[in-house]
Amino acid sequence: MIINYRKKRLKLQLLFGVSSVIIGLVALIIGSESIFIYPWLILGLLEIGIWYYENKYQYLKIDNNILTKNSLFSKSIDLTQLTAIKKNKSTFVLESNDHSLKIYKDMIAPDSLNRLTDLLNEIELKPHQV
Repeated sequence: MIINYRKKRLKLQLLFGVSSVIIGLVALIIGSESIFIYPWLILGLLEIGIWYYENKYQYLKIDNNILTKNSLFSKSIDLTQLTAIKKNKSTFVLESNDHSLKIYKDMIAPDSLNRLTDLLNEIELKPHQV
C-alpha cells in the first residue's frame, strides 16, 4: 500500500523549483553578479530534485507489515512489533521496543489518510516489554 503526499504540496514544490530556476536564468541573461545567479539555480534544481523523488516514492510504503517512511534517510518500522500508537491532532507516533516513527497528517492526501487511519485502527498492539 502506498500513502501519497498531497497533490497541492507536490505542485507547489515543483512551482517553487521552476520559479527559482527561471529567476536564476533571468539573472544570468541580465548579467547580474554570480552571487545572485548560482544560489537561485542551485536551490531551484534541488527543489525540482526533491519534487521528483517525492513524486516517485511518495510519503509512506507499507509492504509485508513493514511501514517505510521515504526520505533521504528512510525509516522503517515493523507493524507487528508496535507497542503504542499515539494519535495527536497533526501526527501519528508509532512506537515499538526499539524504534519510533512520526507521521505528519498534513503531508498525506485525504484518501490515503483514511486508508492509513483504518489500517492503524486494525493493528493489535503488543504489550510493552521492559
